Amino acid sequence: MGDLFIDGTFPSLKMLEEKFSLPPGNAFRYLQVHVFLKKHVVSFPLLPPRRIQDRVVSGTWVGEGKVSDIYRELREAEEAPVDELKGKWKEELGGELDAGLWAEALNMVNSSSSCARLSLIQFKVTATRMSKLFGV
Repeated sequence: MGDLFIDGTFPSLKMLEEKFSLPPGNAFRYLQVHVFLKKHVVSFPLLPPRRIQDRVVSGTWVGEGKVSDIYRELREAEEAPVDELKGKWKEELGGELDAGLWAEALNMVNSSSSCARLSLIQFKVTATRMSKLFGV
């Protein structure tokens, strides 16, 4: 998808025709793509940030240590939402969160269910409900 964007912005039909040497008469196809991207890409007309799937699929994963690289990419993507959630909690509570308290909260969430993804969802839902109940 990134090939359709020029300098991070969705171009005009004329710019695409010049970039890809397209013959005239592609206005309808251009409009189809334009409407689709406008509907499905939140940042449109700007190029959306690369997702973890895009980075893994587009990488050159040949050679030694590449499995470790993929694993690192996946771990980094997994850790970011928890850090973001912690930041939101800090903001809502109006101060710093004690590291021990945060570790205990994560431990309780991760041990309450056999599925880690379900646990994280439970944690997020609980945080949202608590903030609504207590107006924090």
